[in-house]
Amino acid sequence: MNTLHAKEKVKDTVAEAVRLCGTQDALAKKAGITQGAIGKYLRGDALPRGETAKALSKAVNGRLTPKDFAPLIFD
Repeated sequence: MNTLHAKEKVKDTVAEAVRLCGTQDALAKKAGITQGAIGKYLRGDALPRGETAKALSKAVNGRLTPKDFAPLIFD
């Protein structure tokens, strides 16, 4: 998987995580990151690192895995 494809997958995954949590801010608070970081993932401007991917997965009670949030790391 290349970076462009990973960013597209992460955008979809983060959008689903936002849906599950209700808002970008709610997801960010549950994951212990900023809402700005969530926005960057949704725009495809950045990819979560390993620890962030784990925190995002935990924020949605494991309904999405760390691999979903960081496919280049956990692939």
